Amino acid sequence: MALIIPAAGATYGDSTKTEGGALRKYVLAQFRDDANLDWVRDLRGVLVKQELKYQDVVEARTKLKQNRRLWARVEGGVGQASIIVIDPQPLETAIREMATAEGMVEGHDFDERRVIDECATAVVAGTPLAYLPHNLVRLVPWELCPVGDLNTFTPEALRKQIGGGLAEAKIFAARAHAIFDLTQADSTITSTTAVFQSPLARVMLAELLATPRIYDRESPGTLPVLNEAALAIASAIEDGFPESLTRKASPLVAEIDSRGIDQIQAADIAAGWTREILDAADPRALGSRFERVWVNGNRIK
Repeated sequence: MALIIPAAGATYGDSTKTEGGALRKYVLAQFRDDANLDWVRDLRGVLVKQELKYQDVVEARTKLKQNRRLWARVEGGVGQASIIVIDPQPLETAIREMATAEGMVEGHDFDERRVIDECATAVVAGTPLAYLPHNLVRLVPWELCPVGDLNTFTPEALRKQIGGGLAEAKIFAARAHAIFDLTQADSTITSTTAVFQSPLARVMLAELLATPRIYDRESPGTLPVLNEAALAIASAIEDGFPESLTRKASPLVAEIDSRGIDQIQAADIAAGWTREILDAADPRALGSRFERVWVNGNRIK
């Protein structure tokens, strides 16, 4: 797999879900490997835990807050995370409204199962990897450098590859948006799909390929699809870069056990913190807590 030599480090992520049924929000938090995580080690020592979980923080929060210096470091440390939220509720509402506008009757022309299935397709369709070859043609003429089979990257084809229903679609979508959470993305990048329209697209995509994404074990079926997309991106942009900047690399996206990985333990805490905020407030409230926030691929901070 031809990728750009990593220069931006890696990110590590973990996830959680809000309360509710099939339409509950999926939350992914990720930290860069250069984040200051001294607070994780100190917190682990105070709580006498080999592996930190958000629930540990919740149970000890009153006690922890008494140590104001440590608690301030915890709050500041958690705030370094990038947060990716997948909220299927607006999509489900739009699907129902569209069906009603077309004269369809619930219970006769469509049912809950069909709505949830269409919602899963819409979640995947909203990612920057849906119709990826079409987006990459903006960067390199198709006739000069084919960049993948469009049929491989339709929302329906992507869903078939990852398997499952809405739950799997949300995990895939979060990870697809997360790999486009880039340091080179300035304020003009208001969505993950906007990367392809930017004059700096090649620079940002080079950063994408230089940033391994590592997650706690949850959905191995998403990995081959995400890495195939990375290969298509690499094929599109590697021309023009010095040969010394390309190499054979391990897959860009991987899963590992979170034990012993401070970044993933930090991500577990950040994801849980996000869930708590979402249970009480609008997603926009996340902007006051975290460094960067994406909701359904749209950047709100």
